[in-house]
Amino acid sequence: MVHKYEGGWTEHVLETLWAYRSSSKTATGLSPFSLVYGTEAISPVELLVPTPRVVHGQEIDIDATICAEMRTTDLETLEETRNLAYNCTQRYQQQMANAYNKAMKVRIFAKGQMVLKAADHVRSNLSAPSNFAPSQEGPYLIREANDSGYYRLATVEGESLAEPINGKWLKLYYA
Repeated sequence: MVHKYEGGWTEHVLETLWAYRSSSKTATGLSPFSLVYGTEAISPVELLVPTPRVVHGQEIDIDATICAEMRTTDLETLEETRNLAYNCTQRYQQQMANAYNKAMKVRIFAKGQMVLKAADHVRSNLSAPSNFAPSQEGPYLIREANDSGYYRLATVEGESLAEPINGKWLKLYYA
């Protein structure tokens, strides 16, 4: 967005926020607007080209008591809607965790094993400096293994590396 509009991107912030707040989210199935106010937002386009929802609202005689009753009904169901959204969010987060755990390979290494570590450009998700740049570095010896999945490495000559590394960036080295 910044590149397309260069310096004028701030003019589009309101439209972007409107679109974000009034669109339903995957995790909850509801829009943030509906979670706050208990009803869906009426977009400016719906006022220009009336939808059945807007036409139905215009056909009702505007009476303060009817509007108050309708709004009270919306607010009474709001807590139930929020609870449903919370349950949907919990279910969505569990699905995401299951998908991650299914794809993630648990690698457990022991002290003294030889491993290869992912190159810096791979860990930083950058493009390789050249087409022939290796994606792995090493071999290294595991100097210390932590229960949290981090390892301290040393070169084959015995020189320790300064920073620990996550086990997901290591592969077993076969000589």
